[in-house]
Amino acid sequence: MTADDTIAAMRGFLPSPSTDVLVRVNDLSASDIETTLSEVRVPGSVIDDVVAQWAHFRTDGEWLSLLAAVVEWVHQCRGDVDAPIPIWDDLDEAGANGRLFYFYLFASCYDDTCAFLRRSGCSLDVLESTMSVLSRHVQIHEHKFGTIGIDAGWWVLPILRGELVHVGSLQFHRVNLGMGNLSPDPWYTRDESMVLGEGFRRGDPSVGIHIPSGAAIGAHELDTTFSRAREVLGTMWPVEQRRLATCQSWLLDAQLSEFLNPESRVLGFQRRFTLLDRWYDNDEETLGFIFQRSGVPLNELPRDTSLQRGILELLERGGHWRAQSGWLDFDGI
Repeated sequence: MTADDTIAAMRGFLPSPSTDVLVRVNDLSASDIETTLSEVRVPGSVIDDVVAQWAHFRTDGEWLSLLAAVVEWVHQCRGDVDAPIPIWDDLDEAGANGRLFYFYLFASCYDDTCAFLRRSGCSLDVLESTMSVLSRHVQIHEHKFGTIGIDAGWWVLPILRGELVHVGSLQFHRVNLGMGNLSPDPWYTRDESMVLGEGFRRGDPSVGIHIPSGAAIGAHELDTTFSRAREVLGTMWPVEQRRLATCQSWLLDAQLSEFLNPESRVLGFQRRFTLLDRWYDNDEETLGFIFQRSGVPLNELPRDTSLQRGILELLERGGHWRAQSGWLDFDGI
């Protein structure tokens, strides 16, 4: 999909922005952008380029209208965890305005998101770690492409809507099973869910787990993370009938046991979950997560670790890596 196709899809999904939001976005100052990005620890050299481009961006009515439309949609969806999250391709091909689009979205929504999270009972340390994930996505983009941008820019949407927080080593996403598009899929059938009971059915509150690049997933780090997450989310998202935390990731692919030491951290993470024997093929995302490169032939990728070698070996013999689903008893009943 080209950048023009993505922009067309965005415009087709979003309502036209109101005059009030257009004015508000246009009034965003270079100083506001600099202050926000500094607070979330984006490197100064990156901030300089983002700020320098803003004067040009805000004079382009089409870009400003698109930004205002996304800002207004984020505000309207905040608090509605069942609202779909569009997974748009990045806009790098559209030039500097496209590459930097999500910086301006982040800066436009930052204050309202922080206020929403504080009202929800989010502690200062969790708020800071949640919003500072932006700098990691900046680093990944530079590593992949050698340019300034935000890798997987759409990922800031659940953060700015206030439904995804970073606690310890992991990210936790508020989700009702079978609702929205970040719920695990495929999941149990309706009949299977009814047999399993409360916590497994469509519409039941749950917590989605996401593993950031470079996350510490040793046993001690995970124990600490889950303990802290139960405390934090019990305050922020108190739901009596919630039971499960779910994860859908290449990290839960049962095929990993063919390549990794049984004592590896990856398999230790995997063993915390009850795995469903269901998945979708996920080669591209798996390669992107492991190697953080784009468009590099398999035979040119590094094979320095058993994980890297295993990922490439399975693909070279015609297999596929899978995003497999699993669950653990987060709150209990």
